[in-house]
Amino acid sequence: MLFLSDPLVVIPHAIALLLLSGALLMLRRWPWVYALSLWPGTVAHELLHYVAGLLFGARPLSLSVIPRRKPDGGWLLGSVSFARLRWWNSVPVGLAPLALMPAGGWVFAVSCAQPVLSGSAWGMKLLAAQCLLAGWPSPRDWAHAIVGLLVLMALGLLAALALARAGWVAI
Repeated sequence: MLFLSDPLVVIPHAIALLLLSGALLMLRRWPWVYALSLWPGTVAHELLHYVAGLLFGARPLSLSVIPRRKPDGGWLLGSVSFARLRWWNSVPVGLAPLALMPAGGWVFAVSCAQPVLSGSAWGMKLLAAQCLLAGWPSPRDWAHAIVGLLVLMALGLLAALALARAGWVAI
């Protein structure tokens, strides 16, 4: 992928990706259009939560990818509920959608091999935008993960202090 080192190739493709991402985000004015335009990314996002829940013992109970209106007037594009979400498995389960970010980067890189105005390049950029937008964890995902992250940081600090006290590590 030597073409990725040429700014004259990458910059127009990056502008196209930003335009597509911006266009998708502008659709928020029309909730159903927005939900439908992001549906493939929503499905991937929720499936990653579900699979991570299976792998880390959180016991997924239900999976929904049907958009619905919340009581506060906002929209919920998808959700997964778990029976055993604990501090130690909330980090990989909550942050699982971040796995879409490198996928989006890879699809974008592949699209740069196409002419910038070709339909295939724009289709790949649309897929890359889906991955990048859906890959960011929701505020609720972060809320679940932050507890586990704080506990893991505290345990890491305690372990480092114990090792330093034993003389195995200099802090």
